[in-house]
Amino acid sequence: MLVRYFLFFIFIHSMNAIANTETMQVYRWTDNSGVIHLSEFPPEDKNNSFNVEKIQVPIPVSEPPKGQSNSARMANIKKYIDDRKVARELQINTVNTAKTNKNNCKLAQENLALYQSGQRIRTSVNDSSAIQILSEQERIKRVKRSEKNVQSYCRK
Repeated sequence: MLVRYFLFFIFIHSMNAIANTETMQVYRWTDNSGVIHLSEFPPEDKNNSFNVEKIQVPIPVSEPPKGQSNSARMANIKKYIDDRKVARELQINTVNTAKTNKNNCKLAQENLALYQSGQRIRTSVNDSSAIQILSEQERIKRVKRSEKNVQSYCRK
């Protein structure tokens, strides 16, 4: 009889240990630069050439703090969910900013090469159909502006 209670006690505690852990899905990948990334969200770039692994990470579940009301616990849960949404949006914005900067870098380099070539450049006047040839002073201004754009967008 005592053995039964002992086995039952061990069974209940082992089930309690299993119940007190949850898992969280984490994505792991190495980008083209060799940098290893770990994130709760998969990479945004759909045309990526790197391998994305899904990893299940155990998270121990703790007892709620003593004396904390249900409304306080719900407020903490809501704050956590909001923080996760902000982190996801930040990741998406970072990817979009990198893509935009890459496109802007390419465009700024092309403009700089055009303005430095010394060719005669035709441009429209005040969004009208009239066309004029760019003066040397205006070309120098645009070269300087293009150099600033290259420095701004082409940072590594």
